[in-house]
Amino acid sequence: MIDRAYGSLLGAAIGDAMGMPASFMSPDQIKRVYGKITDFMKPAAEQIAHGSLQQGEITDDTEESLIISSVLIEAKGFDADLFVEKMRRWAIDKKMLDSTVIGPSTRRFLEAIIKGKDYLEIGKKGDTNGGAMRAMPIGIFNHGRIEDAVADAIQSALPSHGSKPGVASTCAVAAAVALGVEGGYTSRQVMEAAIYAAQRGEEVGFDIPAPSVAARIQLAIDIVDSNRPKSLEHICYELYRYIGSDMKSYESIPLSLGIFYAAEGNAGKGIIAAVNVGNDADTNASITGGICGAFSGAGSLSSKWIEEIKHRNKIDFMGIAQALLG
Repeated sequence: MIDRAYGSLLGAAIGDAMGMPASFMSPDQIKRVYGKITDFMKPAAEQIAHGSLQQGEITDDTEESLIISSVLIEAKGFDADLFVEKMRRWAIDKKMLDSTVIGPSTRRFLEAIIKGKDYLEIGKKGDTNGGAMRAMPIGIFNHGRIEDAVADAIQSALPSHGSKPGVASTCAVAAAVALGVEGGYTSRQVMEAAIYAAQRGEEVGFDIPAPSVAARIQLAIDIVDSNRPKSLEHICYELYRYIGSDMKSYESIPLSLGIFYAAEGNAGKGIIAAVNVGNDADTNASITGGICGAFSGAGSLSSKWIEEIKHRNKIDFMGIAQALLG
């Protein structure tokens, strides 16, 4: 179990850093600029969002996941007030409102908590993937306990990503990781748990005009199953064509889960596939890597990738994994 918890944290960070140079590029643009990305790379001149980062560096995606981890470890469970305070301090210390990397829902949330506004009211419209991208630690902490994972995911999403799709996507990722880390489940069972959790999230989230995350996860299953004899690259391009790879949670999370399912939970294969689909590549690859890593463990990740992500970012992933498991 510790290997799968460690693998989830590593997979999420590796996907984040490897996808960073491809962020907001189309698959064809990625091919033209980089060829096929299969390792950490320095951002090209065309990379606007993360052009200041170096090869192998993580983005705000992993930083927010680490904040969630610290909340769960310190409070021995999810504590919304502690989460908000830690996010406020992070935003001020890192001057996140002056950056170009945070998504629109997270930006509105950070502005609200810094200025003392009603962040829960503002968070009702949050429909991007920021809640889901930081949900891996919730799944690790609540391994094997889907109901607890869903409950904590809901509380973590409402302050910033409180819409139906925002909450649903956060619940889906937390539940998928919870089963993956526990072990003994098939990739199909993980997908079914994600659908169940997304439906639970849709019952709680604020109603906005948006597609159903649960329905789109089912669509991802159908696309993968109907293309099984074909290559992983082909299947993932089909997922991209029909679902999209934007930061909207109803694109990002069904896509990422679909890639997990297509790669049969293999973290190395899943990360590379998600990176090369492009658009919100760092977040999609981070979510894919976190779910795949929870399912197949750190052993499905290149030892070279593991050493580089640890060296570049100085994060004790093993220590965090152990603390989350208690």
